[in-house]
Amino acid sequence: MKYSNRTLVTLCSFFFLLAGVCSISSFCSQVAKAEEAHAKVSTEQPYVTAALIADTTAIQAGKPFKLGVELTMKSGWHTYYKESGDAGLPTKIIWKLPPGFTAGPLLWEKPSKFSDSGIVTYGYKDKTLIGATITPPAAFNGDKIDFKVDVKWLSCAEICVPGGASVSLSVPVDKNGSSAAAANVEQFSKLGFEGSVKDLSLDGSSRDLSSLRGDGSPDGTQSGAAVSSTVPQQGGTGHPRAPDGVSVLDQKFTVEGSADKPQSLLVYLGLAFVGGIILNVMPCVLPVIAIKVLSFFEQAKDEPLRVRFLGLTFTAGIISSFMVLAAIVIALQATGNSVGWGFQFQYPGFLIAMSSLVLLFAMSLFGLFYVFVPGQTAVDQLANKEGYSGTFFKGVLATILSTPCTAPFLGTALGFAFSQPWWVVASIFFTIGVGMSLPYLLLTAQPGWMKYMPKPGVWMEKFKESLGFVLLATVAWLLSVLGAQLGIEGIISTSYFLIALAFAAWLVGRFIDLTSETGRKVTVYSIAGAITAIAFYVFVYPLPGIGMKAQPVEKANTNSPIKWVPFSVEALDKEIADHKTVLLDFTADWCLTCKFNEKTVLDSEPVVNKIKALNVVPMQADWTVQDPEITKLLNKFNRSGVPLYVIFPSSRPDQPIVLPEVINQQLVLEKLEEAAK
Repeated sequence: MKYSNRTLVTLCSFFFLLAGVCSISSFCSQVAKAEEAHAKVSTEQPYVTAALIADTTAIQAGKPFKLGVELTMKSGWHTYYKESGDAGLPTKIIWKLPPGFTAGPLLWEKPSKFSDSGIVTYGYKDKTLIGATITPPAAFNGDKIDFKVDVKWLSCAEICVPGGASVSLSVPVDKNGSSAAAANVEQFSKLGFEGSVKDLSLDGSSRDLSSLRGDGSPDGTQSGAAVSSTVPQQGGTGHPRAPDGVSVLDQKFTVEGSADKPQSLLVYLGLAFVGGIILNVMPCVLPVIAIKVLSFFEQAKDEPLRVRFLGLTFTAGIISSFMVLAAIVIALQATGNSVGWGFQFQYPGFLIAMSSLVLLFAMSLFGLFYVFVPGQTAVDQLANKEGYSGTFFKGVLATILSTPCTAPFLGTALGFAFSQPWWVVASIFFTIGVGMSLPYLLLTAQPGWMKYMPKPGVWMEKFKESLGFVLLATVAWLLSVLGAQLGIEGIISTSYFLIALAFAAWLVGRFIDLTSETGRKVTVYSIAGAITAIAFYVFVYPLPGIGMKAQPVEKANTNSPIKWVPFSVEALDKEIADHKTVLLDFTADWCLTCKFNEKTVLDSEPVVNKIKALNVVPMQADWTVQDPEITKLLNKFNRSGVPLYVIFPSSRPDQPIVLPEVINQQLVLEKLEEAAK
């Protein structure tokens, strides 16, 4: 059915009016929140003041000295260290030095550790100094030298307010080497902290854990002095660490069922191949696989050569996608980043992009949207046959949607791959792709087998449309994962964008057909592109974390009958040192296998009762957002993704019991009993 240009203009005008109302409403809501927050603190500005100071009363040619920016915070406010932690932004210093003067690396004071609802940050309250060593040239002219510095900070109390200042200082020149004297000694003496923020307690104190080597002497040699193996925690109390003061991250485990002798590469390639095959029946991939199987029904009576080429094209989409993932992993590892299977689902931008693609795919199944691909003949389009580009895209989509799932055998292979050279990573990923695509290769290589499939008919069109609702459910799931990272506002803003995207796609599908003139196509595509771009700028672009890893969002209490203890290295060390059996669940909101295991096994009444009866501590390591400590602990068990279930027996915590990716009630009950012995 064709629509007139007047209809197109009317619909677009109505949409832009509606979008404008939504935008104004959203903007007014944000302004109201900002004004409310501003009203609470408007009488206390400025929250931070800056001053530039030097450690000398005069400078000499060629003799290094120190300059520092002193920040003074209002009571209740704080700024951030260079490692800000789970939130916040480091303070930035931009030196504007005279010609010939150079500045060394920034020098920081020891920060304090802050914790708010489980979000840990590192920074400073009251006052701090950030400095650097300045080296003058061998000769310069003048009686005074002017220094200028631009400083930018983020200060936080109940709200966070960015700030900045330009500060300057004139320092006299000591030409004869007799007038220079030390200045601001106390302030500059605190600079130079190089310790690890992980060793800080909530009161800002830290401890050199190297003193816990050997029997506790600072150098690891024998000493008669006893050293406590506790690390100060909040409130000045001590939480004992793991036995002998060794953290769980530093222990060497003897994992049940593991062999001391490493397996050959061929074994891991075999595991990757089998795991790739099993991926086809994992819940993440089923929506796309069902659509692909439907297309096989449609191709049953096509010429054999075309069927084979379509099978090869689908395989190419799967394997090429796995190789792109391998290249990304290799590149990130080369830059020092630690990543795991499904890492892309920890980025809000990726989740929004995937939601958009799956939504467009669903609309195409409903017959509301169709992209006319160059090179596809009009006969094919009119016959509604699947082209090579569409088949390739389905292979790509199946691969991407498979990454939140970890199939049996796959976790072991991937855990091995992520710790190996680049060519091993590429080989494992390639083998997984071959395994996943094997069933389709075999089916299309023997077109005669398709005669055993149901005959095409009207039922297929209805079945295809019903699969569109499955994809819409996938969009809802992706939005729920996004909500765990950006909160309810992220879900609402992204939903507005997806509605606009759907409207733009509908315009393309309803106002363009095979007989449309070029001018009409250009007009409709331009309007659709403008709607999408404006909606993205208004609703998506302002969201935090777009294009980067998100910060964790505090979650409401779940309906799980298990009272999970949030994971931290300190908490796990404490429970192990207290001789308690710990069930550690590595999970993520985007991991469907994790959620399936939790609902059907871990939350079942027998398992819950057994945990209570044996006094097992249930601890949950949530990897929805990237967490370096969780990643390190996964790597210790030769895993690169979730789910992972580890039981630390109270009597032998150095011999943890690792469960498979897919678990059942009987297995969990047996292993809990085994750990309690």
